[in-house]
Amino acid sequence: MQRHGAPVQFWWIGDVDPGVRAYLGPEIAAAEASGTFRLAGWQDNVAAWFSAADLFVLPSREDPFPSVVLEALATGLLAVAFEESGGIPGLLQRLDAGTAVPMGDAAALAEAATGLLRTHTPEAARARRAERARAAFRFDRYAAALLHLARPALASISVAVPAYNYARFMQRRMASVFAQTYPVAEVLVLDDASTDDSVAVANRTAEDWRRDIRLVVNERNSGSPFRQWRRAAALTESEWLWIAEADDEAEPGLLAALAALAQEVPDLDLAFCDSRAIDADGAPLSPSYQEYYAASGAAALAGGGVFPARDFARRFLAERNLILNASAVLWRRAALLAALESCGDDLNRYRLAGDWRLYLEVLAASNGRVGVVPASLNVHRRHAAGVTASLAPAQHVEEVARVQALACARLDLSPEMVRRQAAYRRSLARALGAPAPGGRAKGRRRVAAE
Repeated sequence: MQRHGAPVQFWWIGDVDPGVRAYLGPEIAAAEASGTFRLAGWQDNVAAWFSAADLFVLPSREDPFPSVVLEALATGLLAVAFEESGGIPGLLQRLDAGTAVPMGDAAALAEAATGLLRTHTPEAARARRAERARAAFRFDRYAAALLHLARPALASISVAVPAYNYARFMQRRMASVFAQTYPVAEVLVLDDASTDDSVAVANRTAEDWRRDIRLVVNERNSGSPFRQWRRAAALTESEWLWIAEADDEAEPGLLAALAALAQEVPDLDLAFCDSRAIDADGAPLSPSYQEYYAASGAAALAGGGVFPARDFARRFLAERNLILNASAVLWRRAALLAALESCGDDLNRYRLAGDWRLYLEVLAASNGRVGVVPASLNVHRRHAAGVTASLAPAQHVEEVARVQALACARLDLSPEMVRRQAAYRRSLARALGAPAPGGRAKGRRRVAAE
C-alpha cells in the first residue's frame, strides 16, 4: 500500500502466538521500524480501536464468518476481504460495507484498501452503516434464532409495559415480567409522560435483573391508554403480545400457561387466565374471580378450555365484560393491531369499557378461538380511587349500554341475552345511583373498584 502513495498505518489488535512471533520476529521488527505497522497486543475495548480506525482488512484465506468483522462493521467501518474466504464477502456486498478481491491477490487487496481510504466518508454515512450492521446482527435476534432451532414450536412473545405515574408499583411489575419462566423476545416499556420516577425505576430494575428493555418515553401524555397499546402493537415484531399494565403483577408461570395454548391452538386469537385481586397496598382481596363468574352465569369459565371466538363473545362478553383484567391476556398481535385500527378513535371515547369494546372487535367477526386458563396467574391491583370510582355513574352505565349495543349489532343475540343485558344495566344503575333506564335515580352508592 505504501507503493500506492497512501500514508497508512496497520494496527494488529490481539496477541500473536509465541511460535509465530519467533518465526516472524525479523519481519515484525522491520515493519514496526518503518512506522507503518504496530502490534497493539491484547485489548479489552476493541470497539474503541475500531471507532478510531478508517478501514478494516481481513487477510484470512479461510474464515467462515468471523465475529471480528461484525464488530468492525457495527462501528461503521468499511472492510476489505478475499473472495471465497467464507461468509464475509457476501455480507459486505449485501450491506454495501466494503469489497472483496480475488483470493490470495495481495496487490488487489492493497489497491482496494487504498481506494476506500482515499474516498472521503462523511460521519453521517458511517453512522448509517453502523446502524444497518447493528440491526442485521442484533444479539437478541441471534439468541432467539438459536432458541428457535432448539425449540421450533416456541411461541414468539413480546411484552409491553404501559406506564403513567406508577413508579411505586414499577419495581414489582418489572420483576414479575423478568421472573417469567417462558422466554420473551423483548420487553418494551412505554412511559406516557410520567411526572414521577417511573422511567428511573424501570431502568434500575432492569439493571438489577441484568435484562435489556426498550424504553419509549412520550414527551406529552397521549390521553388514552389505547394509543399506547396501538404503539406497542406497531413497534413489536413478535407473533404474540402481552400488555402487562404497570400497576399489576404476575405469577412466574403466567406466560408459560398462556403460551402453551398458543402453541396447541393454531387459530387462537387470544388467551387469558384467572386473576387474584389485591388492593393498592398489595393486601389480598380475593384469590380468584371464580365466584364472580358463577354469580354472572358464566360458570363455564371456571374450568377453562378453548371456545370458538364468536360463541365466547356471545356467552361471556355480550352482557358484561368477563375478561376482568387486561394484564391477564396474551394477544395475537396481528389480531389486536387490526382491531385497534378498526376501532380507530372510538376507543378514546371510553374511560371504563374500552378493553371490553376491543375484545368484541377482535372476536365478533373471527373464525378463530379463545383460550382460558383457570389458574389465578395474574395479579390484578384494584384501586379504591380508580377509574370505576371516579367515573360519573351515568357515564358508567352509558358506556356499558354502548358496548352492549355493539354486541347486539355484531353477534345476533338471542332474546334471552337481550333481556339479560337490560337487567344488568338496571342493576348497575341501582348500584351506582345512576338514573335507571326510564326512571329516576334511587340511592347513590359507589363501587370502589377498578
